[in-house]
Amino acid sequence: MKMFAKSLLWKKTHTMIFTATLICIMITAALSVTSVRASPITVVASPSSGSAGTIVSVSGNDATAYGEVRVYLDYFIGFFMATTIANSTGGYSTNVTVPAFPSGSYSILVLDVTTDDTAFAPFIIQTKIAVTPDEGSCNDEVTVAGYGFDSVSPITLTFNETNVTPWPQPQTDEFGSFKAKFNIPKVPNGTYDVNASDGANYALASFKVIPKITLSPTSGPSATAVFISGTGFTQSAVVSIEFSHINVTMYPPFLTDLDGSFMQLFFVPEVSDGVYTVNATDDTGNSVIVQFLVPSPILTLEPDTVTGSSIVTAKGSGFPPNQPVLLYLEDNMMVGLVDLMTGSKALFADEYGTYEYSFIVPVAKPGVYQVIAYSMDGFGFSKGEELASAPITIVADALLLEIKDKIATIIIPDLGIIKENLTAIDAKLVSIEGTTATINSTIGLIQADIESIQLSITAIDGNIATIQTILGTIEGKITSIEGNTATIETDIGTVITEISNVKGNQETFTIPLYASLALALIAAAGVIFLTIIHVIAMRKTGPE
Repeated sequence: MKMFAKSLLWKKTHTMIFTATLICIMITAALSVTSVRASPITVVASPSSGSAGTIVSVSGNDATAYGEVRVYLDYFIGFFMATTIANSTGGYSTNVTVPAFPSGSYSILVLDVTTDDTAFAPFIIQTKIAVTPDEGSCNDEVTVAGYGFDSVSPITLTFNETNVTPWPQPQTDEFGSFKAKFNIPKVPNGTYDVNASDGANYALASFKVIPKITLSPTSGPSATAVFISGTGFTQSAVVSIEFSHINVTMYPPFLTDLDGSFMQLFFVPEVSDGVYTVNATDDTGNSVIVQFLVPSPILTLEPDTVTGSSIVTAKGSGFPPNQPVLLYLEDNMMVGLVDLMTGSKALFADEYGTYEYSFIVPVAKPGVYQVIAYSMDGFGFSKGEELASAPITIVADALLLEIKDKIATIIIPDLGIIKENLTAIDAKLVSIEGTTATINSTIGLIQADIESIQLSITAIDGNIATIQTILGTIEGKITSIEGNTATIETDIGTVITEISNVKGNQETFTIPLYASLALALIAAAGVIFLTIIHVIAMRKTGPE
């Protein structure tokens, strides 16, 4: 009995120990779970403010070991920015770029994907503008890009407090961003503020104004008058001008305006052909260099190949500006006497050294000749210094073979067969003799058969014939007809052509001509008949 009681007591004690141990294990487990949930994920953002494009470092602890951590902008927006993996101790770190959103207070949210734990770090998005390029000169176009402004708001731009807002006025999009362009106003050199504002928010960017000069013209021979204008120099400063180290500044020198601009005139000195530098420097050290070309005189001819007597235009460049030019074909002067005696402006090169004059090439043997441009010797009409020359080729008259769709096939002696558009060579019918037509063009005189120019009589009114050709319409007087061939006198010569092939024209012409001839014959016959009757009657009755 005692043994049974002891056995029962041992079992009861053992059960109590087992139960207590189990309870301790459960409590320990429960305490362990509670300790994990008591330390959720943490987050730190650095920096805590910035504009669109700013790089922000996002880091924290207590994430699930080796678990995914996602980064968002603001709990309410939920804009995904990045994802990363925590290390073995739950630490994590990643970089994110601030997106283009309207300015204001936001939060950077991190999410422990394993546990759904979240944490927030405050972040402020600021306004920002970027000016491209960030330096330049007066009238240069620049682009302003803005971020972080209010959504759908008009933007006002100022440069050094001067309103430069373009029209139409730029406006932000739904994310508070915009782009606009404007031109730099005329101001002295220096660094200035560009300001963009939506009325509630603004942002600044700096722009450096640098000096600039322009030349007009940018090339020309010696003695050419050149206007030089500058901007972005120091206000009320003296500017000196050098042409390849030759001081060409006007005296007394001018001062720059209050906006740092100036304009002067100088003449290209006597220098040989080539590329030179023009340097403008003010007395505070601002300096700009540009290039100027002194070209060799050049003469070109249009056309440079002619037949017979043709009109040629000579064009020159690099000639002495505002000076007369004499043209010679070998030893024969090609300048009109009237132009020469009246001192026509047509003889002079302009202020840029450009020259143009048209003349008629005299009839000469085929060959290559030189057209030479000379300066005029003093106040006389004799030639001075040779300026430039160009060859001209004179060939025998060209021959027109055929015309199809305004495209002429032409044989030019020594050159061969060419095809030209009649309009492009300015073809004009200048004379007709018999069955041969002469055409003037930019490539010279062209001989053609009247059939090749598609000559035809289109109407006859009495003895006036209307003649149609592919080069235009002419009229003439019919002087005679032999068989089916009519001779017609026109202002440009005598046309001899068949009229039997002209439908509707032969009858129109022959009826009045032959009718008048028939009436004349009938009248003559009547006179003869009456004379015979009168003679017979006199014989029968005798003389009165």
